[in-house]
Amino acid sequence: MGAILGTFISFVLFVIILVSNFNFDGSLITNIVIASATVVATAIHFDSIRKQRRDRVWEINKDMLLSFAHSLSLVIQASEYHAEEVYNRNREINESPRNREPEKDVYKNFYHIQEQVLNVYGTLMDKELIGNIQSSKESNEYIHDALDHDAIDIEDAYDKSIEEYKKLQNSLNNFITQLFGIKNI
Repeated sequence: MGAILGTFISFVLFVIILVSNFNFDGSLITNIVIASATVVATAIHFDSIRKQRRDRVWEINKDMLLSFAHSLSLVIQASEYHAEEVYNRNREINESPRNREPEKDVYKNFYHIQEQVLNVYGTLMDKELIGNIQSSKESNEYIHDALDHDAIDIEDAYDKSIEEYKKLQNSLNNFITQLFGIKNI
């Protein structure tokens, strides 16, 4: 798109110069070429710096982001398993949930990694992502408090919690995709 726009603008400027009977001499053309090359070199330099910065942020955060994404997906699977288990029990359905039973420390590991991301890696990550992680954490704490005080039943609590986790997963996946430089996945 940029090449097409640049070619069009160059053509229009060339036609305007030709129509205006402007006289060219060798030094003017040399100065125009030098100025154009300088602009292109500056644009390439700034693009390179931006990509290097993004690559450094990715290398610093890669392991933690991937670990957090994996842990979050395990928590979503565990919550879906338990939600289905509660649903079956409340409706006296004698079948086990379709998903496999989660490991016992899934939630504990997730909360540990979540705290690590917020407290240690937070300054190195996107502010919007950190805000989404914090918001998800607060929403889930609110859901747990509401459940403890019987303000919400356990099925609704699982549903709302899964919804919060999936919103966080979407935000995290978008950030990873953007940071890694992958588009249109």
